[in-house]
Amino acid sequence: MTTFTAMKGVLLAGSVILGAVSLPAMANEEGKCNTDLALNYVVAPKATPELVEFLRKTYGAKEVRVERLGEAHTKEFNAYRLRVLVDENDMLARQFCG
Repeated sequence: MTTFTAMKGVLLAGSVILGAVSLPAMANEEGKCNTDLALNYVVAPKATPELVEFLRKTYGAKEVRVERLGEAHTKEFNAYRLRVLVDENDMLARQFCG
């Protein structure tokens, strides 16, 4: 493993941890996606199943939908769903409720 690869891993882990610990503690309706959150990353992480589940739990959503940028999806709003947008390399681009 190169020093650069190790540094990327450390930065990624650090950015996820910093994002998680800076979340405000708020009561939320059971299973409803919390729109008051915003997670920011220094380096965009790969959207692994573990990360997607972490995001779902963090936002308090009942369900999650992973979408690729540029692909068509239904536009109905679902207050209980977290939408996770990924690029062509499965790197996290954005996450939001709906």
